[in-house]
Amino acid sequence: MLSIENLEVKYGNTVALNDFSLTIKKGEIYSLIGPSGCGKSTLLKVLCGIIRNYSGQIAFNGKAFTPREVSIGYVPQHYGLLEWKTVKENIFLSYKLNSTKVLREAEVSEIINSLEIDDIQNRYPSQLSGGQKQRVALARAFISQPDILLMDEPFSSLDTFTSEASQRLFLRLWEKYKVTTLFITHNIHEAVSIGEHIIVMSKSPGRIIHQVENPLFNVSEYQEEKLRFVASIINKIGY
Repeated sequence: MLSIENLEVKYGNTVALNDFSLTIKKGEIYSLIGPSGCGKSTLLKVLCGIIRNYSGQIAFNGKAFTPREVSIGYVPQHYGLLEWKTVKENIFLSYKLNSTKVLREAEVSEIINSLEIDDIQNRYPSQLSGGQKQRVALARAFISQPDILLMDEPFSSLDTFTSEASQRLFLRLWEKYKVTTLFITHNIHEAVSIGEHIIVMSKSPGRIIHQVENPLFNVSEYQEEKLRFVASIINKIGY
């Protein structure tokens, strides 16, 4: 379990996050949604250890949170693939650098096959489509066997069809491994599709204004009910 209490982050005199508190339960997905500039990416930078100057408390499984002692999987908006390395090399990079866990060949094959990238492992990122790059980034994150998976708008640069297909592939893989996940988005429909719990943030300085349990999480049917649920979230946000 990841516990964040009274987190505040400043950039000079500008407050990016203020009085941010959230408990993320093990093995569940939290969608964090809010307007641009509300501190969503700032939160991920804190959890990744990029930002160290903050006030408040962060704990993981009851102990003080230290990014170097917790395995973090990170899928950035633009995938973060190394252009000079092949798909296969990119996939295993995080595992080789950070993981102390034993990686079984059968699990690797299952992840790669589930994401439909088995036949492109010898290509380079410049030879891939946006959807393929995104799936490679997901494979890299899952193969590193993280304690926490952080996703920063990973589907935002994809067209609607590719984005929805990638979301389905992600959820299928997540169902097997149940990685504790914090998913950042500004798209309400995407938040409902991905999030077991939906966290709504205020405008800057960012803080939580609503937390919504998603009764339609991972349900492919009931489109009308999903649309009504999306509408209810829009009303809560007040946009």
